[in-house]
Amino acid sequence: MRKVVIGAFIVAASALLLAPAGASNTAGSAGAEDGVRIVNFNILHGVFCEPESDFCQAADRVELFGQQLEESGCPEVVGLQEIRSEMSEALDELIKDICDGAYQNVFKDVDNGVDAERLLTTLKVKSEKVIELAGGFRTASRVVLKSAIGPLVVTTTHQDGDPDEPSAGCAICQPPRFKGCSPDRGIFECQADATIAFTEEVGGTKAVRVIMGDFNVDATTERYGSHIEAGYVDSHLEAGNAECVEATGVNCTSGRADDTIVALKDPAATESHRIDMIFVKSSAKCDVVFDSDADEDGDGIGTGLFFDEPTVDGPGGIVWVSDHTAVSADLSCG
Repeated sequence: MRKVVIGAFIVAASALLLAPAGASNTAGSAGAEDGVRIVNFNILHGVFCEPESDFCQAADRVELFGQQLEESGCPEVVGLQEIRSEMSEALDELIKDICDGAYQNVFKDVDNGVDAERLLTTLKVKSEKVIELAGGFRTASRVVLKSAIGPLVVTTTHQDGDPDEPSAGCAICQPPRFKGCSPDRGIFECQADATIAFTEEVGGTKAVRVIMGDFNVDATTERYGSHIEAGYVDSHLEAGNAECVEATGVNCTSGRADDTIVALKDPAATESHRIDMIFVKSSAKCDVVFDSDADEDGDGIGTGLFFDEPTVDGPGGIVWVSDHTAVSADLSCG
């Protein structure tokens, strides 16, 4: 979760190089052959965990995530946040052994310390690019894919949470450095605005667009509203799921401790906030519809939370892959 970046890691971002190169509320996606199944996950870098835990048993957690991908039928698009370089290498090894080797690890050469994004996909990659967001640490990573629902522009990102005191503006938050931003808005609003603009600048009218990640803000915030105003829908709510209930953890995606292996081995460790989301925007050619959380089309993925029940007999005793719960969306054209 980590709303504000710890200063020790901001330095790592200074060397970051830019890498080149309205939906309807309907259940019943046509499935993987006619649609696209998407998973988003902040997989936890583990740098705050006990030193002896080896980043909260990162190898075991990656192994368990691979098992979950296979069990769900190998979704075509998997966006990941909080990827350390060692974890990226583990992902490279993982995808050789799961889903008949169909995944490629996009952005694997981009390193900003402990918080890079990755995208695993079985689809054809047409282009990829990474931009730095305001604040000097966070990034947004965009890929254009060829899919069953037409051109698909997908951006995965990990953004800062809103500060306790709203920022009064951001002098550097404007083009050309930060497209889509205004100096009248705060630095963290600029992270959202720039990511939306970045996603909109490619693909044309025929492209379906997806912005997903750990936004560190919930549905009550202005930054969440910026996506809705730009024509995106929140897939979780659009598919008929209820909002997160903090008291019970139902439909929540974040809140478990991120600094101890104990939490990841505790079946009773629950979440308390919904800050991980998949926003989707229909195209001129595709009015996106969503399968329900119950996976009514039986393709292994519904729209909602992804593996939100504790694992039994996981690798190394792991119950939860991360302090976050992954989210999923099953898209097709209505």
